[in-house]
Amino acid sequence: MQLDQRNYPTALVPKVTPELEAARGQVDRLLASNTFHASDVLRRLLRFLADKTFCGEAEDLKEYSVGLDALGKPPSYDPRQDAAVRLQASRLRQKLDDYYRNEGRRDPLVIEIPKGRFKIAWRPNDTFQVAAGPVATVVVPPPAAASPPVDAAASVNLKTWKNLTIGFAIMSVGLAFLAVWSFSRNSRTPVVSPSIPGSTPELDALWSPFLSSAHHMIIAFSNPLFVGFIRKGSPDIIYRRRGTRGWDDAVSSPEFSILSRSLGNPAATPNFNLVERSNLVSTFVLSQFFARRRADITLARAGDLSLQQFADNDVIVVAPSFSDKTRMALPANTEFVADEAGIRNLHPLAGEPQLYADPPDHQQSDGEALELISVLPGPMGRTTVMGFSGNHAWGVIGSVQSLTYPAFARTLVKKLRASSGEIPSYYQIVIKIRYRDGTPTEASYVTHRVLNPTENSSDTTDAN
Repeated sequence: MQLDQRNYPTALVPKVTPELEAARGQVDRLLASNTFHASDVLRRLLRFLADKTFCGEAEDLKEYSVGLDALGKPPSYDPRQDAAVRLQASRLRQKLDDYYRNEGRRDPLVIEIPKGRFKIAWRPNDTFQVAAGPVATVVVPPPAAASPPVDAAASVNLKTWKNLTIGFAIMSVGLAFLAVWSFSRNSRTPVVSPSIPGSTPELDALWSPFLSSAHHMIIAFSNPLFVGFIRKGSPDIIYRRRGTRGWDDAVSSPEFSILSRSLGNPAATPNFNLVERSNLVSTFVLSQFFARRRADITLARAGDLSLQQFADNDVIVVAPSFSDKTRMALPANTEFVADEAGIRNLHPLAGEPQLYADPPDHQQSDGEALELISVLPGPMGRTTVMGFSGNHAWGVIGSVQSLTYPAFARTLVKKLRASSGEIPSYYQIVIKIRYRDGTPTEASYVTHRVLNPTENSSDTTDAN
């Protein structure tokens, strides 16, 4: 393999050594792998960083030039307001980890991108040298023997089932790790330290209700209803219809009837064991953000929480919306409500729409999404409840990431801060998330309302 002399100035072309040749071959192997096959953005970024490294220009790379040359950003791109490069670099590191845990665990070289740098590095793969080395892997059982196809609908749902199963396996590993960490906590005293990397006054102010609270904290993810078809001798099929309110609603839908007939009317059963990608990523981001700030975090399924738990604990909920019972128990009159059409503006001000409409296709990997962030008092007014609500998986991920990013925290704090300099205790914010190739790339403020608590006599002992 030879370096393309036409692409680089002669003075910058390094001597082709066996080590360099091996590294270039390993990058080519990564780019051709199944792990990177579905992401053109990450493949383009990896190729760009590798080429710059091999020609000796990586040390001079800046976030702005990477955005322009690798991600196709316009000249007006501002890294201080747009975290696309950092987000994609983080995704690339995660994708490299995924590759070497699975497809590339026997490759001779490990390609890495050290944090805070754009120059790739490589080292011998310990697993390649010592086959019995301590490598953590996720073992997925081999699929059952293929059965005759029933029709197109069944094939699509079988693929969905496989993807969800893999996602749930990853979620299980993450929850197991966080459960061990949670049991190891020895204090319920919140910890806020200015020495925490990435901590800023604006971030601390934005998250103050959770950082300064003496109450235990729960991060709750949604566990939506899936319908499972039990097929003897063939893999079960699990699917979900968005907007389903309950089992009766699910089995009376046209989608249920069509799919059931196409599969030969097998037995159907409710399934709550799968977690969506948006909840998986968002829960991880929040857990990572609070890991060095609080020592008393528990993970829970939102549908399993009682109103008493909302009254006794500070709760962050990552779900399409609060349940009707929970929303009625929170003593504040909300100004916005998220539903399938977008964000409803219950009391529009002059010039405001009654509906901030969301694009109807929630499956596109490029587009925009509206997200509603609500900070409300708990049922008895002693605790704080925060909700991230919206229709798009990438919008939910983007909103959570944005609120843990210092630059966007400055924007929100500036909008929320009153003339007295204080941030209101309770409020709702509508933000817009732009995403590309299934990755949030930009967040922008739309509007907000300050909320005032109201009296609430709801019985907090009922189940949610």
